[in-house]
Amino acid sequence: MTVEKEEFSEMLHSIDARLSDAQYYLSVAYDLFYGLGSTPEKYAKARHFWTMTSLGFRDLCVLYLCQVYDSHKDAVSVPKILNIVESNYKSWKKKSQEIGELDRKQLEKDQIKFKYKEAGDKDYDPNLDELKKILFNQRDKAIAHRDKAEVFKYKKALGVREKNRNILKNEEDENARPLPMPEEMTTLKQDDLQKLIDEAREICHRYMSLLNIEIPSLELQEDYNNLLDISTTP
Repeated sequence: MTVEKEEFSEMLHSIDARLSDAQYYLSVAYDLFYGLGSTPEKYAKARHFWTMTSLGFRDLCVLYLCQVYDSHKDAVSVPKILNIVESNYKSWKKKSQEIGELDRKQLEKDQIKFKYKEAGDKDYDPNLDELKKILFNQRDKAIAHRDKAEVFKYKKALGVREKNRNILKNEEDENARPLPMPEEMTTLKQDDLQKLIDEAREICHRYMSLLNIEIPSLELQEDYNNLLDISTTP
């Protein structure tokens, strides 16, 4: 797969832009979540609007991260750029002395993060691997497609909680253990989404630096605060 350095640079900037958008959606979503609870008077005029906005922004963060982590051969994604570096670095280096020296061990570590590995394999990151699985499961079963299990997940969760309360009350059975929550209840929290953003951004910036490509600064705009009026008068 032959890719010119200029084309590769455009791909990196495209991924970095999506990561910046994902960061914006994540930050604003949770800023609104926390604000609705801590300063409800600021949102009183349009509480439903801000609630729906925060939920929509969180879904957009998930969707943008799915694009960035997509392993499809035609996707402009982190797995794609790692394969391109491996295939094209030598030719790029011959054409430009501004390119740095490739750390192939680091490249291999980065690639391992995006390959199907097993727990015993070297450099396997079970935490990141699990986050990726949840990421795509959340997109496929809760956002892009509404799975039947997703519809009834809260009812199942309430049932599990009630059974666990009964188990804890039953002191006679020493072997009783709390039941696990339904698998489909698993969704990514703020820290999980932030980790996925940080992992992908670190890799993008590593290879931008290698090829002497300018790294855009991340500036999160918070001008939505201009729309919030502390006055609660209708």
